[in-house]
Amino acid sequence: MVGVNIIESVFGVTKNKNEIKKYTLSTSDGFEVSLISYGAAIQSIRQPDKDNQITEITLGYDTLQEYVDGQSFFGATVGRVASRIKNGRFELDGKVYELDKSDSTKKHYLHGTFHKRVWDSTTENGDTVVFKYQSPDGESGFPGQVDCVVKYTLTNDHRLTLDFHATTTKPTPINITNHVYFNLAGDGSGTILDHLFEVSAEKYTPLDDELIPTGEIASVENTPFDFRKRTPIGERINESFDGYDMMFVIEGEGKRSFSKLVHQPSGRAISIESTQKGLQLYTGNFLNGNHGRNGHVYKKYGALCLETQNYTDCLNYQPMFPSSILHPGEKYHEQTTFHFYVEQ
Repeated sequence: MVGVNIIESVFGVTKNKNEIKKYTLSTSDGFEVSLISYGAAIQSIRQPDKDNQITEITLGYDTLQEYVDGQSFFGATVGRVASRIKNGRFELDGKVYELDKSDSTKKHYLHGTFHKRVWDSTTENGDTVVFKYQSPDGESGFPGQVDCVVKYTLTNDHRLTLDFHATTTKPTPINITNHVYFNLAGDGSGTILDHLFEVSAEKYTPLDDELIPTGEIASVENTPFDFRKRTPIGERINESFDGYDMMFVIEGEGKRSFSKLVHQPSGRAISIESTQKGLQLYTGNFLNGNHGRNGHVYKKYGALCLETQNYTDCLNYQPMFPSSILHPGEKYHEQTTFHFYVEQ
C-alpha cells in the first residue's frame, strides 16, 4: 500500500514576526502537494506523467515575500466570498453593506482578504493539514465574526480533498474556494490552450462587459461555453471575451462529478468532484508576464483555474441564484476532491 507522508518546515517569517509553515504531503510513488499557512494556500503540486516524469503542475512563488506582494491569488484560499460582487455592495435584512472594491477596475469587490491572512495550522490523522482563521466582524465590509477551517487531505491514490467549514455570529455571505492555477504540461511551459476540458454543465451564467453576471441562467447549446464533450480549451477561446472567466451551473445535490482536464502529451489528468453549486473556469486572462517560481514568466493563458463555488454575485440576484447567506447556529461545509491521475 502506498502511504502518505507529511513533512513540516518553515516557509518564511512575515514583517510582523509570524512564522509561516509549509507542509509537504507526499506518496511513495512521487506525487507531492505543498501547502503554506499564508493564505491557507496550495504552494505546489508535483505530478508524475505517463513516463513517471514528475513535474510541477501549478503556478506559484519560491518565497513568502512574493506571496505577500503578489496579486494573482496563486493557490490561495479566497473568501469570505469568492469572485466578484457588483459595485462592491449588497443588501441583507434591509441593510446595505459596502465592501472593499478590489478588482482591476476598482468598481467591484473581488475575492476578499483570506488569501492575505496568516492561518493557524496543524496536522491530523497522518494525511491531513488543517488551517484555521477567525475573520473579524467587518472584515472587507462583511457583517459578523466568522470562524473558518480549511482541511486538505491526501490519499495514496492522489486524491486531494478540500473541506471548507465556517460558522458566524451574524447573518453573512460565505462562498469559499481555492484559486490554484493548473498547467498539466508543467509550470512555465507555455499555454493551456491544448488542454482538453470537459464539464457536466448544460447551463451557465452570462456576463456583462465587466465580468458581472446579468442574472440570467442560459443554455450552453451553440455557445463557446459548451464543454459537455471533451474539447481543447483553445478551440473557441477567442469567442469568449478575452478568454474564459465564467460560471458553469452544475445540476444536482451532494458530491458529484464536475469536470475533467487532460493534457494528452503527458497523460496527466485531473477529475473534480464537489458538493458546490457551480464551477468557475478562468484561463489566466490577466497573467501578463508575472514572475513566478524558478524564474518562470507567466503569460496570458499560461494556466487555468477550476474553482468550485456558489454562483458569482449570487447576493445580488436573489432568488434566481442559490443563496450564500450563513446564519448563526448554522454550519457551512463544502467539499471538493481533485483526483490526479494518468490517462494513457
